[in-house]
Amino acid sequence: MSMELQGFKFTAIAGENLTTKQYHFMKMSADMTIVTCTALGSLPVGVLQNNPPQYGAAEIMVFGITKIVTSGAITFGVLVGTDANGHAISVDPAAANSYYYVGQMCISTGGASEVGSILVDCSHGRIQSKS
Repeated sequence: MSMELQGFKFTAIAGENLTTKQYHFMKMSADMTIVTCTALGSLPVGVLQNNPPQYGAAEIMVFGITKIVTSGAITFGVLVGTDANGHAISVDPAAANSYYYVGQMCISTGGASEVGSILVDCSHGRIQSKS
């Protein structure tokens, strides 16, 4: 079961077709439009709440409890970031990788491409670094 509790959201122009990207992590492009996170090191600005076509209005949740598509099984309480498809992944802040963590899993999920819920806070992404 997934849940939502709306927090802070904003609307921006979709820089690509996002009709199949609802509940994925999004980033801001160089031309100030919203596009899907496409790298493990991407800094998400939020999670897409609707499914707009290119140049449509993309509704982005920056802070709150939102549904999210997961990359694999993620257990309750772990920190999450984005993979190269905008899916939520488990992120270890003690690891030596340069991934941002921008939320915490609220509901566990069973596998890849399933919808779970996270407490998301993309207002200031924290980068993990082992030092």
